[in-house]
Amino acid sequence: MSAETRHGRILEMLRRRGYAAIDELATELSVTPQTVRRDLQDLAGEGLLRRHHGGASLPSSIANTDYALRHVENAPEKARIAAAAAERVAEGSSVFLTLGTTVEAVAAALAAKRELRVVTNSTAAARILGASPGISVHVLGGSFRSANGGLVGAFAAEAASRWRCDLLIKGVGAIARDGWLLDYHEDEVAVARTMMAHARATLLVADHTKFLKTAACVVAPLSAIATLVTDRAPPRSHAVALRQAGTEVVVAAA
Repeated sequence: MSAETRHGRILEMLRRRGYAAIDELATELSVTPQTVRRDLQDLAGEGLLRRHHGGASLPSSIANTDYALRHVENAPEKARIAAAAAERVAEGSSVFLTLGTTVEAVAAALAAKRELRVVTNSTAAARILGASPGISVHVLGGSFRSANGGLVGAFAAEAASRWRCDLLIKGVGAIARDGWLLDYHEDEVAVARTMMAHARATLLVADHTKFLKTAACVVAPLSAIATLVTDRAPPRSHAVALRQAGTEVVVAAA
């Protein structure tokens, strides 16, 4: 059994039970406890579970991985996702950008566009695009979140409602197998929902770890997403929801 298969089965077991002991996992996977410990260390390093003495549990649904760490997590994969997403943005169009490290990677990929209007609540994305002569950047107001440079809350949501853009490019905290997009902070989600309501189409950028995480705030159903750009084929556990939602899945080539 490959490490990737073991990792998937460990996370599946934790989703069912919340917590599992190392000995239980070793028995379930027919491997040694030492192998399980290495697997748990790998998964904990990706922020996909929490290590405990003698076992592991799912990460918190109300706290995301530290933002600085997320900048380096899966960076090559995010760059591939960003390049594939940028190819789908037409010159002369208007684009909402939400918060998120993957969206910031998209901003970097969009910087070469010759003509684009961007509306965002991400000061990081605005800094990335601000030096591009062909891109007009409009930053929404709101409460400043120092952790990720975001402008959030009711004021930011109201400001977003004054725009109508061709496309929304957004990240997400987690993609649930039952077909819901989830995130961690309601004041960020409120802005994203408004952008979705005022965009002609929504493109979701999410690396493979988002299928394995959990979060508490509901953003929208998958059916609200026209296109998902990711770095690996989605797991079978999510295939039905994606098919029912009618969401186009684009896997960014390595």
